[in-house]
Amino acid sequence: MHRLHWLYLGGLIILLFFIPVQATSAQTPHPTVDRLAAPPTVPVPNQADEGAQLYWLYCQPCHGDQGQGLTDEWRAQYPEEEQNCWQSGCHGKFGKDAPENGFVLPTSVPALIGDGSLSKFTSMQQAYQYLRVAMPYELPGKLTDEEYLAIAAHIARERGVWDGHELNADNLAQIHLQPVVESLTVQPEQANNRINRIYWVGIGTIIMFVSIMWLFLRNRKRVR
Repeated sequence: MHRLHWLYLGGLIILLFFIPVQATSAQTPHPTVDRLAAPPTVPVPNQADEGAQLYWLYCQPCHGDQGQGLTDEWRAQYPEEEQNCWQSGCHGKFGKDAPENGFVLPTSVPALIGDGSLSKFTSMQQAYQYLRVAMPYELPGKLTDEEYLAIAAHIARERGVWDGHELNADNLAQIHLQPVVESLTVQPEQANNRINRIYWVGIGTIIMFVSIMWLFLRNRKRVR
């Protein structure tokens, strides 16, 4: 009976402590991130922060919340009835009932961030020039130069190439979007040094060969 008493008491303690914890953990909410929502604001926004808001408004619907492009995964974040961007009515081929602000969306929207993205641009200056005349896709050239620069700063920050300084027409070319390949151009002085080394190595090789042959022939005469 004594052993059964302790088993009963131990079971009661487990029930008292374990069950409430389970209930509490089961009731703990797990908030989901709304990837379609606007990015959070900051008290004193910098150029890239302002660009993040503009990107969300004008670029994110097609280029994705992470700059990944119009992937199937990104389209799945939209309500089910809006996931097929090319259905007739908004961004597909229009009939006579085309919406007032509708436009035909390309079947492929490229990524702006990540490996292989923006491969046709070597610097942010080139990307900015294209952005300024071709985007937003449905209303190209709609934004001000300051707004386009802010979007460029946001993209540069997300790509990890923004140093925090405000972008302008003078420093855009300094931001490289692709790895910089070191120049293989050989300076004249370096070329002369290489030629001199090759020359003296050749002379030394000839002298060594002649010396070996002379010793060989000399020893051969002695043997005779």
